[in-house]
Amino acid sequence: MVASLIPMEGGSPINLDKPIMVIGRNQDCDISLQVSSKISRRHCCIVQCGDRHLIRDLGSMNGVRVNDQRVIESELTPGDEVSVADVRFTFQTDAGRKLRNRPAFEKPPVENSADPAPPAVGDDMPVVIAPVDPPVEPEDEQLSHTYSDDQILASDVRLKDDSESEAGFVRV
Repeated sequence: MVASLIPMEGGSPINLDKPIMVIGRNQDCDISLQVSSKISRRHCCIVQCGDRHLIRDLGSMNGVRVNDQRVIESELTPGDEVSVADVRFTFQTDAGRKLRNRPAFEKPPVENSADPAPPAVGDDMPVVIAPVDPPVEPEDEQLSHTYSDDQILASDVRLKDDSESEAGFVRV
């Protein structure tokens, strides 16, 4: 899925074509925004996780906002207004553009059109609820046990003192 940030003040869209895009004032950032001194050198990043996009503030002074709400981390959805300090963008994806440009009366596209659609449930069709089998636990998995204080013998409990073996360990 192709995603982009569209500047609200005009300008070319910025394609988010890498899994992690760092945004900031520094020239080494993936998206270098030198239009405002309010943008930190490494202000935020946008991470693509499958079909999702997350924006995360990297400890900036003037923050990141999604739809006028200041966030540390937030999932972006098509049409969200993203503010990096005082520079505003609209987040857009190719899927969001397709849905936005579709007429209101048109049904959304079916992902797998080879499968026939199931018949609609009506008055003439009975509804059947099938029982669900309980999950099967693997045989080789060990179950955890909980013991009360009365069940544990003092000889069963041993504490290991690693203070002598740790280099640089300081006793207080």
